[in-house]
Amino acid sequence: MELAHNLRHEARHSADSRLRGPCAYAGERNYRAGVLKRIDIKDMTSTLPIPTGSGQNVALPLPLGINYQFQIQSDMIVYVGNCWSKDKRNYGSEWVVNDPIEFRVDKDKLLLKRPNKAEFHLALMTRLRVLPSKGEAGTGQTSVEPLPPFATHQTVPQCH
Repeated sequence: MELAHNLRHEARHSADSRLRGPCAYAGERNYRAGVLKRIDIKDMTSTLPIPTGSGQNVALPLPLGINYQFQIQSDMIVYVGNCWSKDKRNYGSEWVVNDPIEFRVDKDKLLLKRPNKAEFHLALMTRLRVLPSKGEAGTGQTSVEPLPPFATHQTVPQCH
């Protein structure tokens, strides 16, 4: 009796797997094609007020790190991602503006495929829809409109 049950179960399971077709591998990642439109690299600093004996404060600059912002356009959507680094390493030098780039979105993360096939992690800050519009002399221009955010509270990760 148990043998007959096992044979029926195996036959049904085998037929189900044939109907589903080939499955994607568990670790396979699907990337989108886009164009790197812009990289902004900004030093992040703060000031530390130090009191002097005369009652005046002296503002001492305090370096916090570097902020990297990437803008990638795929079809009519621009994805904006950020990360920061304590080091002076230039992550932006791995890419060239206006070159094709592969990326994927995972919840509130924007992951860029690096030239060495690893991924560069960014916080997905916003998405913008590119809208064509007519200029004054009939020339084509573009404008952008924000899309709904992925997350209301976003923490900018350290670059890696």
